[in-house]
Amino acid sequence: MPLILCFTVALSVGIGVLAAYAAVFGILQACGRASQQQLRPAEIRPRLLLVPTQNHASGD
Repeated sequence: MPLILCFTVALSVGIGVLAAYAAVFGILQACGRASQQQLRPAEIRPRLLLVPTQNHASGD
């Protein structure tokens, strides 16, 4: 009985670790593809500039 319990716990932990690894790897792959696709159009677009749109009153 203890051997079966230890085997079951070890198997469950192993499956959990593999599932977590697969989930993290999948998320990183999905984010990596999205960022690579966004780099190409950014080269075509004009460069964005910061322009002040409000005059702040001093002394307030």
